Amino acid sequence: MIEPGVNYADLFAKEVRKRPKKYPKTVRLAIDRWYRWKKRKDIWFDVDRANEMMDWVESFIVHTKGDMVGKPFILEPWEKFIYSWIYGWVRENEKGQIVRVTREAYVQIPKKNGKTLIAVGALGYAMYGEGALSVNCYACASDFAQAQYAAQPFADSILNNPVLLDGTKIFKGPKGTVSSITYEYLDGDLALKNKFIVQTKNIENIEGSNPYFVCNDELHKQEKMEQYDNFKSAQISLPQPLMFNISTAGKGSSSVGMRVYREAKEVLKRDDNDSNFVLIYEPNKNYDWTDRKVWEMCNPNWGISVDLSALESAFKTAQRSAHSKAEFLTKHLDVFVNGADNFFEQDQVEPCLVTTQELGDLSGEPCYIGLDLSRTRDLTCVSLSFPTWDEDGKAVLKVKQLYFIPNEDLEFREKEDNVPYSDLAEQGFVEFCDGKMIDQDQILQYIEDCMDLYDIQQVNYDPAMSDKLVEKLENLGLECVEVAQYPKVLNAPFDDVERLFYEKRIQFDNPLFLYCTLNVVAITNINGQKAPSKRQSKKKIDGFVAFLCGHKETMNQMTDIDSDELDDYLSSIYR
Repeated sequence: MIEPGVNYADLFAKEVRKRPKKYPKTVRLAIDRWYRWKKRKDIWFDVDRANEMMDWVESFIVHTKGDMVGKPFILEPWEKFIYSWIYGWVRENEKGQIVRVTREAYVQIPKKNGKTLIAVGALGYAMYGEGALSVNCYACASDFAQAQYAAQPFADSILNNPVLLDGTKIFKGPKGTVSSITYEYLDGDLALKNKFIVQTKNIENIEGSNPYFVCNDELHKQEKMEQYDNFKSAQISLPQPLMFNISTAGKGSSSVGMRVYREAKEVLKRDDNDSNFVLIYEPNKNYDWTDRKVWEMCNPNWGISVDLSALESAFKTAQRSAHSKAEFLTKHLDVFVNGADNFFEQDQVEPCLVTTQELGDLSGEPCYIGLDLSRTRDLTCVSLSFPTWDEDGKAVLKVKQLYFIPNEDLEFREKEDNVPYSDLAEQGFVEFCDGKMIDQDQILQYIEDCMDLYDIQQVNYDPAMSDKLVEKLENLGLECVEVAQYPKVLNAPFDDVERLFYEKRIQFDNPLFLYCTLNVVAITNINGQKAPSKRQSKKKIDGFVAFLCGHKETMNQMTDIDSDELDDYLSSIYR
């Protein structure tokens, strides 16, 4: 029961502050944000507004599966925190209206923690409880079947409540699926209708759809940003819409879920977007996936809907194969992992991505170039590697990359690859070529510019499509070395790269290098030697291939210097 006047968000925040070790860092960051907001004067927290929403949920939403079927959805403290934040924080807009601050929510929790009912509660309130007139509500997912995970429980809650059923029509699709729901009602003399629509892949009419509420379920399964972006654009003109993203972690580096997740983590870290609410249950850095305390930390409904014996069983299976481990990490610990076939893990590579400022000024430093060229569809990459040393004399490889992409059909490429090439170009990580083809003269000019900035030692290149450019580079006096793309040739630098990532001895500033590296699938020859395979990799890996070509040489430069040698080396530089 929701008690009038009780600030349930505050109660949860105090509990987290009282026992911080019980909660993930991501949850603690959300609580820090809560306390910062309490000090603000431009927004305020309306307890009654928050509690009214939660009271509606507990009154009208019921469990539709498991042992609790037919019983009311009674909110746990962490669920009350979610709803309280979204519906309680308000501000005055430009028209003098009091509206919700939150326009987009991102909630990420492991399986079996009741995330579907959280989404259904918000959906039901938008449709029936909030007083919004003549609005459209949507359930979106990777496909129609996935969207049913929210649509079916919503329809069941309506069918089990005479108040909601009055004026409601539920339209069925094949095999009893829910395709849409309409709620017809009177507002004074006006006959109005609210609609719930299960969104299909037909997204052409979204812009004019008045999407008051959008539920994005399991974002990690969506590969294209188009649906998400179109709905977000369509909500801009509305005073208080809500996009409710609720998901579990998934596999792969380029899903919609991964992109939205990264943006959400930035909101938690920087607190720079008031319209976004974020709550993520995931393990802390350097976690032990075998530790039961980590399991408990990541599962907020531990002992309620999450059964320890079921997790123990899943854990035993997870120990038998990489695929099963990936399943356990994503579903039960809420950790994004790369695909089971992919060579590198997210946690292995992502910490090596730094800001350009952190990478530092590399002017005049010895530099080795790796080249991977293309004509049209693939990425063309110039990869610059700088063998350096930290203050302790440990060898660190710093990497700068520039990618070249034809600008024709750019919007299609961005949607197809799920990569914001235009944004990356603005940041200086991508350069566009006019038309359909890569302009090798642009690449030549860039390398000439690099010759003025850095001490270019060698250019290593993938021989495909490189003849003309290599001839021009050699005419500039550069030593160019062909690197055949076979396991026999690439195994040694590949092994060394794996070691360097593991030891955090690589630093790079271009996010596309992260993208390409996480997409790598390796092939192995009869002798157990390996190489990256463009054919086997589902997404683009060109940036990694370019880097690996260069690393065939730089792996020989990665030698640590002892403290005495380092002092002598520094003295020779700064004498």
